[in-house]
Amino acid sequence: MKLNVAVVFGGKSTEHEVSVISALQAIENLDTDKYNVIPIYMDKEGDFYASTEGILLDAKNYRDISKLLNECKNIEFVKIKNRTFIREVDKGFFGYKINIEIDVVFPIVHGTNVEDGNLQGFLHTLNLPIVGPDTLSAAISMDKFVMKEYVKAMGIPVIKAVRIDKNDFKNIDVTIEMLEKEIGYPMIVKPVNLGSSIGIKKAKDRDGLKDAMSLAFSFAYIVLVEKAIVNMREINCAVLGDKFDAMTSVLEEPFGSDEILSFADKYMSGGKGGKNKLSGTKFGGTKALGEKSGGNIGSKSGMASLKRKIPADIDETKAKEIKEYALKIFKYLGCSGVARIDFIIDKDENAVYANEINPIPGSLSFYLFEPMGIKYKELLDKLIDIAIKSFRDMDRLNFTFDNNLLR
Repeated sequence: MKLNVAVVFGGKSTEHEVSVISALQAIENLDTDKYNVIPIYMDKEGDFYASTEGILLDAKNYRDISKLLNECKNIEFVKIKNRTFIREVDKGFFGYKINIEIDVVFPIVHGTNVEDGNLQGFLHTLNLPIVGPDTLSAAISMDKFVMKEYVKAMGIPVIKAVRIDKNDFKNIDVTIEMLEKEIGYPMIVKPVNLGSSIGIKKAKDRDGLKDAMSLAFSFAYIVLVEKAIVNMREINCAVLGDKFDAMTSVLEEPFGSDEILSFADKYMSGGKGGKNKLSGTKFGGTKALGEKSGGNIGSKSGMASLKRKIPADIDETKAKEIKEYALKIFKYLGCSGVARIDFIIDKDENAVYANEINPIPGSLSFYLFEPMGIKYKELLDKLIDIAIKSFRDMDRLNFTFDNNLLR
């Protein structure tokens, strides 16, 4: 029997559209001989939608979200004993048109409220196998400051950083003096829990620092300020597996059009005229709720379109060091599925620093495993297998304890 795989994407996040790109790309590559693929779109209010017509598979439909939602069914997850279903919120006169049991959930989501453990915790209460990180590892990974503290505790170098909140921003002159003393210019200012380079800015002086902090605080209540490495290289490494058994990918070196890789560098530089990937491409090649849509997304959408060198031109000693760090971080944080860990090399000091971890990276970093002979379809199979294995392992643990407190 085929597994019913619910692919959840979207969400109340600044990276909503990036999630749509990643999810439609993955849906097209899921093996329909093995899976019944059920796309579930989460709008920016946090409501879930599904369709029996393949509407959610066509990228151009996301240009008009109101129309898209009107053509879909608002659904909810319902747990009955040990089984979980999706059903319409309003079943209508003739009963449920959508009433499907879910075997495994594949959250292909990015950013706050969906990649940071919130969605994972909700799905966990439904007793569902979940592809990717669990609640705790997702939360740790998405909080850049907490992640740095964990990594430091492991003995892996990280760039010096200070965590500030909006109360610190109210006393901005005092805060700036503290940052100048603790870190010094140039500095990088970033929201503590966002990805895709949103809200990140480099500051070279006081005015620049005020502007950078103002930008970051428009996206988050907590901000990370860290020392900017002037003469640097960025090297990324993906890891596939779980906390018990995992493997590293080839290394990549991304190149941006500015000192910081921007949102545009990552997601809008690969298309004609620099346009993004929701420009009307029709995604498909996969069944969704019994329907099939045609088309092809190709292998260069989303993060795969970023200018990069694969494998990175780096000496074997440094490559080994980075891969060992990546594997250690992945396992120590209890990650699962695929994650991408980003590193910075200070070329002046020839030092490697762990920078960030992306628990559900854009395009699932499939392009980093292709050179190793793992095709995208096979990668997706592995991710689902890991989720089911982890669920079965967890199911063997005891979560009840007999006592007589209420007797």
